[in-house]
Amino acid sequence: MGSPGGKPFVLFCAGEDSGDILGEALVRETVAAGLETCGAGGMRMQGAGLRPLVNFEHLPVSGFGDVLASCGTLRKDLDVLCSALRDECCLALLAIDYPGFNMKLVRLAKRLGKPVLYVAPPQIWAWKQGRAKLLRGIPLAVFFDFEVDAYRKFGCEPCLIQHPLAGARLPVRRPARGEVLLLPGSRHAQAARNIRAFLKTALDVACRMDAENGKVTILAARESLQVSFMEIVRSQPAQSACRVKVEVAPAGVEERLERYSQAALALVCPGTATLEVSLAGVPMVICTKPDFLTYALGKMLVRTGYFGLPNLVTGKDVFEEIIVPPLMRAGAGIGAGENLAAACRRAVEKDMDGVAQSVQGILARGQTSRELMLEFLGKFVEGQAH
Repeated sequence: MGSPGGKPFVLFCAGEDSGDILGEALVRETVAAGLETCGAGGMRMQGAGLRPLVNFEHLPVSGFGDVLASCGTLRKDLDVLCSALRDECCLALLAIDYPGFNMKLVRLAKRLGKPVLYVAPPQIWAWKQGRAKLLRGIPLAVFFDFEVDAYRKFGCEPCLIQHPLAGARLPVRRPARGEVLLLPGSRHAQAARNIRAFLKTALDVACRMDAENGKVTILAARESLQVSFMEIVRSQPAQSACRVKVEVAPAGVEERLERYSQAALALVCPGTATLEVSLAGVPMVICTKPDFLTYALGKMLVRTGYFGLPNLVTGKDVFEEIIVPPLMRAGAGIGAGENLAAACRRAVEKDMDGVAQSVQGILARGQTSRELMLEFLGKFVEGQAH
């Protein structure tokens, strides 16, 4: 189940598109060191040399309710990765985000005595602080200063690394007056909920900005999502559907930033996309509609002032954050008298000067991916890392 031909390999596990972006350079550096790579990763990691062991399309799920609906398929995929980790040719585990799989793989790797590097480990500062106990004694790579501080408080060994977006060329904004971008996320069920919850408000805002040409563009992280999104659009009234386009987001970081920069406003699901939109200098509302179980448990367990990455890394209310309760209709009152439409109007009027440069400066702190991998591989591959 591991590397073909019985060659030594490093097992990678990234289970969603943001992890695929983070893992691309790490796979490339491992291959450059003369090692095989296999495991779970998307088109970017596979393009860098990863041999997939499971279907990446199965993996991006979000929230307790969505995981329960996919638990059979996910269980089989996890079993495949565990089998590869047990293979005597597997030298190490490189885990990227995706704690539902990776915490189990880390536990198994520690039992087997195999080296582990965890990039973007679980958000223990927000919830499930008990996870830190398992992560003690293994190297952790994080992207932000507040994560370093949080993990050190729990006796872990974090190092700060540069974010893959740190070196991206920032675009010059040329926004279309009436275009609202909807980035609903890379997980099928979550993205479908977001589109249905936000589409009417997005159309209203677009038409208010440009009554004749106002439009909404939904950006899909990959082609399979584009098909699903187009079905949702076709179910809308004809006068609304004709103003909605569905595109696949460009694969390259700078191409994505350039595409985002053409919009007047973006509604974005929490995740790496919020950093990309902030680097594009686009006014944004960070918003999501979770499943009922995740929403209920999150209200009880999650302890964090922000859930949007630009706000977390700057420690400021740079962009408004909206969580739509699962049973609430789109555009209804949210939180303390707030609503999505009002947040959109405020966002469009926001001064974005300096936001992109400030965020990118924070992302550029720490060691490079190459330095990280040379240090990690050098611990167990004598003469291979160069």
